[in-house]
Amino acid sequence: MNKAQKRTWLRFAVSFATILIAAVVIAYIRRNAIDIYDMSQPTRYIILGLLSAIPPVLIAVIDCRRKKVYDERDRQIDNKAAIYGAIGAFIFLAGAGWLLIVMTKMGSIKAPLVILLVYLAYFVWILVSSTASLFQYGWTVKGEKS
Repeated sequence: MNKAQKRTWLRFAVSFATILIAAVVIAYIRRNAIDIYDMSQPTRYIILGLLSAIPPVLIAVIDCRRKKVYDERDRQIDNKAAIYGAIGAFIFLAGAGWLLIVMTKMGSIKAPLVILLVYLAYFVWILVSSTASLFQYGWTVKGEKS
């Protein structure tokens, strides 16, 4: 396994864990009918903001820490994976936006939900592009040792 594959596995793990944790938090908020728009408790927003900043910072550290010494095949795989990631993120945004509009009675989306959708779309992008990279490495790399 080369360095690009290791970086891809780390990004995959961080984005998968983030999406999983976000799904659990959203389900908890909906099940307990917590009003996330209540501005009387600003510490809730501060804590949520700090916790939400950890995964993007972790992905940035993963990308900066690894040396960018890749061959032409790794660059080609990254370019194809980025296209797949963008397609996956836009499909996620379209589906989630449609679902939110259908679920609300007035057919509108509140501003904090748009921010949440963009945040989650970033991790869907990373997850889909990492999966596409790992599939491409699996199909093209045979018998390589590190």
